[in-house]
Amino acid sequence: MTPRSILVVRRDNIGDLVCTTPAIAALRRAFPDARLAALVNSYNAEALAGNPDLDAVYAYTKLKHRDAGQSALGAVWARAKLLHTIRRERFDVAILGKSSWDKHGLRLARQCGVARTIGFASPDSRARQPDIALPQPDPLIHEVEAVAQLLVPLGVKSAPGPLQVFADAALAAHAEARFAVLGKRPRLALHLSAREATRRWPAERWVMLAHAAAYAGWGIVLFWSPGAEDDPRHPGDDAFAAEIAASLEQIPFVARPTHGLRELVAAFSRCHAFVGADGGALHLAAASGLPMVALFEDLPQKTKHWYPWQVPHELLCGPDATVAGIPPERAIIALSKLPRHEPAALHG
Repeated sequence: MTPRSILVVRRDNIGDLVCTTPAIAALRRAFPDARLAALVNSYNAEALAGNPDLDAVYAYTKLKHRDAGQSALGAVWARAKLLHTIRRERFDVAILGKSSWDKHGLRLARQCGVARTIGFASPDSRARQPDIALPQPDPLIHEVEAVAQLLVPLGVKSAPGPLQVFADAALAAHAEARFAVLGKRPRLALHLSAREATRRWPAERWVMLAHAAAYAGWGIVLFWSPGAEDDPRHPGDDAFAAEIAASLEQIPFVARPTHGLRELVAAFSRCHAFVGADGGALHLAAASGLPMVALFEDLPQKTKHWYPWQVPHELLCGPDATVAGIPPERAIIALSKLPRHEPAALHG
């Protein structure tokens, strides 16, 4: 197949979409003249902001992500209009960019009128399958490697490259100005938030790590998702971050709550290393090239499938299926082993 137009469908979370960017880059290299677009959701769409490989990014709002005051009917109507717009594009092929059978992605691709779909087969032979249905990949290979298999029917067989995000220059300059209080110290990004309770590291351990890193010469940048913990749409960690910040008054640090992915990517582009738990922010940091200490649950389906892709890293697991038991001393030693990423020079 030599498609004239390709639609990549990835409707999952932030890290999932970031792990699809090597496939997007590979498609652009293989088909430089094709129209290449992505169908994503409003929650993860900003991860593709500024991506030069894409001609268009189409984003719809899931019902659970709709804004306050937006009705379910309004969200459904907006999605229907978007799918109609995509349908008029008459895409040749859709890549269901997920490492397993993607029931919802397949339905969206068909609603968009795409001529042919490529995805992983459902184990249920009675289920509706993609037009080109590939066998389920090994669950213990990386998500990036699994998604790369979906390109083989198009003749794209090259090894996948790094994750990619693209920082907004103005937002990066704003972050640089905020970080000036740290002087010439290299900046260590500590991302405090975690979507799942099993990935939350206790506050006292963050405090111990921050003090030890500051003693070793790092400038500390605290990142977290702002808002209240009980927000049903976007739970935040303001109280958790305030508890940690109150214990860091004697060391150089910057508090950096981020209200959107573009802001987070821009700030990461001005840092030198990262510490955080498995999740979307970790993959955004990896896409920014940051060496990292990664806190993971001790589960092979996590450590083998979602580890930091193609960046120097130290992966730490606790004694059970949570990160809470990882001693701060292990994180401190792991941090001392990392190289320091040098941010690109700002221009303009």
